[in-house]
Amino acid sequence: SGSVKDREVQKVLSKMMRIVKGDTGVKREDVDSTVEKYLDLHKDEDSSQRLKENHWLVKKYYDMATDFYEYGWGQSFHFAPRAKNETFAASLARHEHYLALVLQLKPGMHVLDLGCGVGGPAREIARFTGCHVTGVNMNDYQLQRFAELTHQAGLERLVDCRKSDFAQLPFPDNSIDAVYQIEAFCHAGDLTKVFREVMRVLKPGGMFAGYDWVMTDKFDE
Repeated sequence: SGSVKDREVQKVLSKMMRIVKGDTGVKREDVDSTVEKYLDLHKDEDSSQRLKENHWLVKKYYDMATDFYEYGWGQSFHFAPRAKNETFAASLARHEHYLALVLQLKPGMHVLDLGCGVGGPAREIARFTGCHVTGVNMNDYQLQRFAELTHQAGLERLVDCRKSDFAQLPFPDNSIDAVYQIEAFCHAGDLTKVFREVMRVLKPGGMFAGYDWVMTDKFDE
């Protein structure tokens, strides 16, 4: 209907106005200097300085990119192979449902989403399984959007978020039923520390699962 289309147009315009006004995670006047530093850190083959500045890199990238991601991608910032005649939204949901099924998630379980973005997968998995999902993220702007979108969805009972680094999770030992990540560990500075933390917080018998990009020897073929 026309009213539905009008509301969708208004949502798009609202997002674009936030970007134009600089009402996002980075001030408009800081964009040029932020981009310049970000690119400079990727020029050298020596990655030592880039690793030292890893937190800054991740934070500033998503300060600038998050609204564009939402505008063009939706609330789930990940890829998903599409079946024939499957919609983009359906492919994302199926990807997330499969992860939930592999982890055998169910009501009453406490689950972590590491690198949760603005919470699209966390909300979908909570709706699908009835488990409680806590998103973990160190980007303030994404956490703000996570909370806003979770409130709009009426899912505060099942979904929340915490500010934290992957390698320093603010949860007790043996306290979490399952942990997952979706294309987020590429941002981790030290994967050994991250997986050590995952193992620490998981209850005995708890499971971890995730999706990540893989580049094979056939990449250029």
